[in-house]
Amino acid sequence: MSKSGKAFDWTVFSRLYKSGKAYRRPFLFTMLLVLVLAAMVVIRPEQMRLIMDVEMASGNSAGVLRLSMWFVIVLTIEALIQYTQTQLANKVAQSITMDLRSQLYAHILKFKLNYFDRTPVGQFVTRLIGDIDGVAEVFSVGILDIVRDLLKIIVIVFAMMWMDWKMTLIVLLPVPVLLYATRLFQVAVKTSFNDVRNEVARISVFIQEHVTGMNIVQIFNREKEEKASFDQINKEHRSAHIRGIWAYSIFFPVVELLSAASVSLLLWWGLKSSLAADMTPGTMLKFSTFISMIYRPIRQMADNFNVLQMGVVNGERVFKVFDTHEEQVDSGQLIMDHPAGEVEFRNLSFAYIEENWVLKDISLKITAGSKIAFVGATGAGKSSIAGLINRSYDYQRGSIFIDGKEVRDYTLDSLRSNIGFVLQDVFLFSDSIYNNITLHDTSISLEQVIEASKIVGVHDFISGLPGGYDFNVRERGGMLSVGQRQLISFVRAYVQNPRILVLDEATASIDSESERMIQYATEQLTKGRTSIVIAHRLSTIRKADLIVVMDKGQIVEKGTHDELLEQSGVYKRLFELQFAD
Repeated sequence: MSKSGKAFDWTVFSRLYKSGKAYRRPFLFTMLLVLVLAAMVVIRPEQMRLIMDVEMASGNSAGVLRLSMWFVIVLTIEALIQYTQTQLANKVAQSITMDLRSQLYAHILKFKLNYFDRTPVGQFVTRLIGDIDGVAEVFSVGILDIVRDLLKIIVIVFAMMWMDWKMTLIVLLPVPVLLYATRLFQVAVKTSFNDVRNEVARISVFIQEHVTGMNIVQIFNREKEEKASFDQINKEHRSAHIRGIWAYSIFFPVVELLSAASVSLLLWWGLKSSLAADMTPGTMLKFSTFISMIYRPIRQMADNFNVLQMGVVNGERVFKVFDTHEEQVDSGQLIMDHPAGEVEFRNLSFAYIEENWVLKDISLKITAGSKIAFVGATGAGKSSIAGLINRSYDYQRGSIFIDGKEVRDYTLDSLRSNIGFVLQDVFLFSDSIYNNITLHDTSISLEQVIEASKIVGVHDFISGLPGGYDFNVRERGGMLSVGQRQLISFVRAYVQNPRILVLDEATASIDSESERMIQYATEQLTKGRTSIVIAHRLSTIRKADLIVVMDKGQIVEKGTHDELLEQSGVYKRLFELQFAD
């Protein structure tokens, strides 16, 4: 993330404050409690002065006891108000961040797939967890504590000026130096915090990618090299933290030094005034207490302002995602209800990046209820066609029609609910088999899932697992084989009852036994549906109504299996390569 160059970004802060509009009343009540705490700051020093100058000077032990009891009562009241204020502030902060996190996740869910293709997963994790947690401190600590400390300083200075303005000016001589040091501290810490957050994001992305791809690291014996890469990122993360710690290590001793200078000035002036009989011991004690109380808020303000800055920097990163407009345009008005399933491509061209065309001028009509297979070498554009039908990606030229209406005229929800997918790389969540099949759709009962599993031919396999349909497949379905995950995806597609079905390389990475099961599942799944099969193994599509051969993004041949074998074209060469023996 680029640095703003400002010690504090008021634009981002304003957006954060507006994001808490729904909680403005409890927040304002919390602010009122802060005002009460600030006003009470002068009570205890005055009680201490009265105890020493009045009751102890006159030898009134009952008066000392009475004022001491009031001292304890005031402390108790302050503690209760502080407790209430802290509880309310944190409740407001967590409520605001809960809403922000929910809104951000909902916003991300609308992004086009090509945005996820080019954005690391770790970056989303950092934004949704770490950065939004940092935003919470703006409301729980940052604003309220800064206001509280500022008001305390104002109240204390006025009280000191009221008592003895000359002495006040003397003891506050080091304060301008402290304010200047505080300003330098804020700028230094903001810079270091920017660096820390960027390094945290880098570590998150690295760990996310390399733990997910750990099998590649180990298979190719790259542990040492990956460890060295991680160590370098880790060192840069440490260096960023150390730069921030260095600022703290300079600032806090400076505060203590200036505080000691104020106390020394107080003693010098107090001794001079005592000799002139203008200063009492109680007043000296009160002034000394005020000095301690005024330096502590100034030091805390610097710390809290850094917390506020950190929260604003986090907010800036979160709002950057909010301001990213990569949403899939859903301007369609038509509801796809019980479609026949006729699909037509007219002069379709598509590119993932600018005009690097993956598909070029594709024209093809697929009859409702027929089974069409797309074959071709890797990179021919087969899978790209699958991603365009349900608008996972948007094409740049030409059109795709379903039942005579362009897919962009349908609402996304109705379009996607009528198109089922079985992909080569099956993704299963760390959840039960039942939830992975239904995807938490409460309208699909367990009985329907069991019936679908029996039809597809996988009920016995699922029932044999510990817990049956409640078996947790763990992250990405790691407890199941590739073929088993593929069979689960067939049941997932079947229970959705789509009118149009897309099978993208569904048998590309499985063994022969699993392939036989999937062949049976495919036959059951494609009955009565328009089926588009992206095929790698040509043995799986011999019975297709039409086979479309693609090469470099274009249709070069089409026909039935037997018709294409009679030609000396691309399909025949592919077939001979696979079945040469």
